[in-house]
Amino acid sequence: PSAPDTSEVLSLPSAPDTSEALSLPSAPGESNALPLPSAAGTTEDLPLPPPPGGVATVTNGGDGARAFIYALRSDGAEPDADVVFTEAERMQGEGNLEDAYLLYRFAARHGQVQAAMMLGTQADPAFHTEVTSYLPEADPGQAYKWYSVALAAGNDAAAPRLQDLHKHVQQAAMDGDEQARRLLLQWR
Repeated sequence: PSAPDTSEVLSLPSAPDTSEALSLPSAPGESNALPLPSAAGTTEDLPLPPPPGGVATVTNGGDGARAFIYALRSDGAEPDADVVFTEAERMQGEGNLEDAYLLYRFAARHGQVQAAMMLGTQADPAFHTEVTSYLPEADPGQAYKWYSVALAAGNDAAAPRLQDLHKHVQQAAMDGDEQARRLLLQWR
């Protein structure tokens, strides 16, 4: 079984009673009662409005990622990291950054090298954007971690990324960034 696709529609539950009215304060003798919108039949699927700039800005708290992994584990086996990576790519492409991030992490922790590169890229100050990364800001420590994982697993593209990141961190350390100084100690 596959996880329900919640990327294009939003199902609203039925309201128990829609005959109430919303009363606003008014002058004595005036009625400002406004009927509440009818919720009858709201179990229908309503299309979501298009996200601004084509990118999702609101997430579902990782529910999609958890449901996907749960469905893959339903047979008792550990999910295939390549399948998880493919789903992460799909979710990333749809702008569902939180679910994609969680799936990339799962795949990378289970040996999927491209997922480790993606996590490094999302955290790298040279590539980080709010449009492509779930992280609110660049995180050189996470970039170092995931590029190192990718390099150790044989992804040669991680080596120049680590070199460029090292230069960035060195400059930040010279500019007084304490976190950058601590990160440089890991490079030794």
